[in-house]
Amino acid sequence: MADVDDVRRELGRQTGAARVPHLQELARIQTDRYWRAGTGQARALPELTEAIGALDEAYRWFAPGDSLRAPVAAQLGTLLAARYIGHSGPDSDRDNGIALLTEALASPRLPFGPGVLARLMLGQLQMRVALGSVRTGGVLPALRPGGGPQVEAARAAAGCFREVLAGPELSPQVTTVTRTMLAIAEGFVEAFRGVGMNVGAVSRAARNFQQAQKQWRDLGMGSLFTAGTRLARTDPLDRPVLLIEGDDEPAQEPAKPEDRPATRSADPRRELQKLFRYEEAGALLAHPDVAFADELVALATAVLHGDDARPADHLPLALGLTLRARADRGPGADDDTTDARDSLRAAAASDLPPDAFPLLLRLSQALDEPCVPDVTAALRTVGADALAVPQPDGTLLLHAATGRVVLGTGRSLPRRTLIVTDRPPAGTGSIVSSLAGHRQLLDLARRKRRPIIAEPVLLAGPDLARAEELRRCYGRGELLARATPADVLDRLGATVLHLDCPAGPTGGLLLAGPAELTAAMVADARIRRGGGLVVLPPGVAFPQLADAFLTAGLAGAIGWLHPVEQPAEVYRELHRRLGVERQEPAAAVQAVRRQLRDAARGLVHRGVY
Repeated sequence: MADVDDVRRELGRQTGAARVPHLQELARIQTDRYWRAGTGQARALPELTEAIGALDEAYRWFAPGDSLRAPVAAQLGTLLAARYIGHSGPDSDRDNGIALLTEALASPRLPFGPGVLARLMLGQLQMRVALGSVRTGGVLPALRPGGGPQVEAARAAAGCFREVLAGPELSPQVTTVTRTMLAIAEGFVEAFRGVGMNVGAVSRAARNFQQAQKQWRDLGMGSLFTAGTRLARTDPLDRPVLLIEGDDEPAQEPAKPEDRPATRSADPRRELQKLFRYEEAGALLAHPDVAFADELVALATAVLHGDDARPADHLPLALGLTLRARADRGPGADDDTTDARDSLRAAAASDLPPDAFPLLLRLSQALDEPCVPDVTAALRTVGADALAVPQPDGTLLLHAATGRVVLGTGRSLPRRTLIVTDRPPAGTGSIVSSLAGHRQLLDLARRKRRPIIAEPVLLAGPDLARAEELRRCYGRGELLARATPADVLDRLGATVLHLDCPAGPTGGLLLAGPAELTAAMVADARIRRGGGLVVLPPGVAFPQLADAFLTAGLAGAIGWLHPVEQPAEVYRELHRRLGVERQEPAAAVQAVRRQLRDAARGLVHRGVY
């Protein structure tokens, strides 16, 4: 965090609009100091006043309609409300605060989180207009029968609270307090219906003020957008202000407000999906933005408090907190980082969907937090050095030895790498196998593998002599001159299953009958003893058919990314390395590609064996 004296000196050297970023930085530092000292603390009033002065000057540099004006107006209105309520500020603070918050809320560019806060603040300021000043005597001055402007202010306040309740829920606690505030506003409106003043309704509203004061204090300053996060770790725009005063008489139960509307104006999950996509995390982390981070934290918190919350929903919250810590670097940055790590661990402890796993690794790298011990253990079990996950800005590498994630390139991979892709990179010099995702790795790592020469099965194809030559590489095994789909399914327990046959019309295996063995038929098969390797012919759907064999119980598959007319030389060298030299399948594929180059360019290995 920049030193406030440094910011003041730099501000003194600037003129005109160039002062704006330094004014905003000064306001951020002093606002943060104020929140940390505590709302209403007299010793913190100078910091609050300096922050208001800085934001007031910055605000005047933005023309109406400027996209940056609304967030500044919202923050300035919030601080004026804090000074008016917490420090008995002048009525001009109240009136200017109402005007600024009204302006901010009229802008479609105001982010979700600051927008909710602005409505809550505006509603409470309007209630102060309705109430006048509640002082030690506990009386409500200047309220005459018919109400006049005070009732209009209460109606406006109720409208603000209803809009908050109709939108995405930030947390159950915030919803409860907002309902109480709505009951207060509606109680005042009720007091002036009909002829005269309903004294009972006014009394109930006054008691509700006491209950609201207690609820706001119990809720905690920082829980509006982070559902319990401590005050110091939230951005100034994310902090609500205690705006209710009253005497110390015991509070009674408030009148029950109307039920929360069943239909919300927005779905927080849908809004979150509109805000960002998982694959954009790298670009966001490279250029963190506080306003975007605030919006992301607010929406992610709302989603996590929804009825359909999922473990993966912790990831957007972890990303938002990480972005805010990087962009802000204030005294709350360390706490944001701590919370981000907690959210990351909560997500990692669950069975994440495949599309969420890259974001998990990205955050693990950004936070330097190893968090997938099951995946790193699986890597070590299968003898791999790393798991690679290609991303738009590089390749995320999860190292088996340390569990740490680094961002590298697809051209520089550890010696034995498993990569989540359908088309592994060529020419890396590493032994590379492709995978469908981390779940496939966890599944395959549990397979018990047998020596590849134990039970070979080879479907001969048109050249029986060539197939016999391949069988001799293993010194044993079954040679099939022809096979039906049922024959192949009965032999899925082979340690190596070589299938030399044409491709079927849907990308499966065209076998005797003629009949096609499809990927769905293979995936539905049940193997008594799996863990073997399948060698697929050119022209079949790869990796779809390979994944079907892996689902059925095999541990590895060798196939082709594109059709080739004469694979005989490649197969001869491949099976020599597998059967005679006893090389691991992935290593054998890499050696054949290096040796035969063009002839074996499309040969690839998938799986862990």
